Amino acid sequence: MNKTALVTGASKGIGKSITQALVKSGYQVIGTCREPDDLKENEKIPGVIYKRMDLSDEDSIKTLISELPSIDVLINNAGSSLMAPVEEISQEVIQGMFQINLFGHISMIKGVLPGMRKQKKGLIINITSFASHTPVPFSAVYASAKSAMETLSMALNNETLQFGVRVVAVAPVFVSTNIYQQKICNVDSDYYPSFKTVSDLRDASIDDGVSPHLIADQVMKIIQTDNPKVFYAVGKNAGLLHLASKILPGGFLLKNIRKKFKIS
Repeated sequence: MNKTALVTGASKGIGKSITQALVKSGYQVIGTCREPDDLKENEKIPGVIYKRMDLSDEDSIKTLISELPSIDVLINNAGSSLMAPVEEISQEVIQGMFQINLFGHISMIKGVLPGMRKQKKGLIINITSFASHTPVPFSAVYASAKSAMETLSMALNNETLQFGVRVVAVAPVFVSTNIYQQKICNVDSDYYPSFKTVSDLRDASIDDGVSPHLIADQVMKIIQTDNPKVFYAVGKNAGLLHLASKILPGGFLLKNIRKKFKIS
């Protein structure tokens, strides 16, 4: 019997590439998106069962979980990006970012863990972001949520290993996708000149980023590995950047980030 994988955010970007790779490897794949009925036929991957799920709506998560079969692999991929000065972000927007990038994923994990523990095996892969290792200006809220997801992955792995369930965090550096990037900063804001500079440089880095297929390749390697690591950084110079973030003094790292993004 084919194993079953669940991929959130499966209709585009990294999620779609992961879904394609899983189908090619023989998995039965359940893919979620906000409005599966709106997908055109040429946007769907043959063989994938598409389900509605919105991470900002806990009721939709509960409905999805109630309809799921036994899941062998969960890929928590869906998310939302935000660039904005912390001072100018409403609490509602901040809470929404954490709901989509952290709390909703926790609900998904809690939904599949009982079945994985019962079958004494399972794999949960959380797609986080290397933003949690490089404190880029105006990405504080997004990076904080992704950092929390990464830490949760590592701690949760220590909880679930005893039941044969592994949890892995995958942190892409920059990935070239057309995923919507939410940006909040009024042109009359004191922050706007530096915000515009950082935003343009970040957009250029995304445009020059790796293909989402590279992330999918790494995910498949993890799935096919008996004893995967708990964390993987993926992208251009990912290994070097991760090492630098660990060994360089914090002040040096922050200074270089300000220099890169032209913050005086």
